[in-house]
Amino acid sequence: MAVRGQRNPYAVLGVEPTASAVQITSAFRKLVRTLHPDSQPDQPAAPRQERLDEVVAACATLRDPRRRAEYDAKRTRTAAARRPKEPHAARVGVRWANGYAVVSLGVRLRPAVPTAPLRVGPVRIERFLK
Repeated sequence: MAVRGQRNPYAVLGVEPTASAVQITSAFRKLVRTLHPDSQPDQPAAPRQERLDEVVAACATLRDPRRRAEYDAKRTRTAAARRPKEPHAARVGVRWANGYAVVSLGVRLRPAVPTAPLRVGPVRIERFLK
């Protein structure tokens, strides 16, 4: 499975997430041919070796069906966690002017308690109960 901080294995190999095992192997072999230390002996080997290690790790993740399924599931969970929980949360229009947060007029606000009035201040939204 991809370790935190490691790049996306699909991006490392330059393939789509829907790539077949044959496409992954083909991309891996092409990259290994260009990055192998013997392919360009006059170039410094250290940066190419780091990239080669990254390519080998990405291929190991994507070649094994179990590890690939785990990575894809983790990637899906991470993407879902980044989405806003409430459908209106992504549409809140807030901009800053002279150090104050200005909430756009297009935002519909409703109090948590139906009888409580809702006041929008220049810095934060406050709810006052009677």
